[in-house]
Amino acid sequence: MTVFEQVREAVDMRTVAEGYGLRVNRSGMCLCPFHSEKTPSAKVYPKNIYCFGCGESADVISFTQRMFGLSEPIEAVKKLNADFGLHIAVGQAPTSAEVSEYRKRIEARKSYEQWEKQAWRTLRDYLWLIREWRELAPESPDDVQDRRFVYALHHLDWAEWLCEEFIRADRAGKLAMGETVKDIGRFMRGAKPQQGKKRALS
Repeated sequence: MTVFEQVREAVDMRTVAEGYGLRVNRSGMCLCPFHSEKTPSAKVYPKNIYCFGCGESADVISFTQRMFGLSEPIEAVKKLNADFGLHIAVGQAPTSAEVSEYRKRIEARKSYEQWEKQAWRTLRDYLWLIREWRELAPESPDDVQDRRFVYALHHLDWAEWLCEEFIRADRAGKLAMGETVKDIGRFMRGAKPQQGKKRALS
């Protein structure tokens, strides 16, 4: 195991975030440290922090590197090691097997983060679309109801719940929503507001 992995295993993201000044509420939300905002849009997970506003993500090492303007990740490792008393031996060269395994984990993490960002965009865009359709209410009881408006009446609460649930969920919870995200993605690709077509989602 490399020193990078040892650090990630030794200290969790919330401990580091709060240790370096972020105020994290009970839901794990805080003001994003990567952009200016007044309403918390960053979620602190056990292994990383992710902002639903700007899309930035960081683990304990990259977070520390960015917060203190450190030039190399190893400098962040040294700082975390010292600040949180991790007692990790820094400076010993990893084996080729350790490097290979580390790279695999990095690729897997990047792949997941890309999926998470795309999944959030899909759910967010779906909610915005449903809210737009909700505004297509008939002007009088005698007018024919637009199918998009009817669809919105039945799905707005669900769309809002999906977004809230995605924000609150941990990695396993988000992945469990994968099929629903796929269904919504297909719906979004096929939705043509100008034709008022209804899609069956439940």
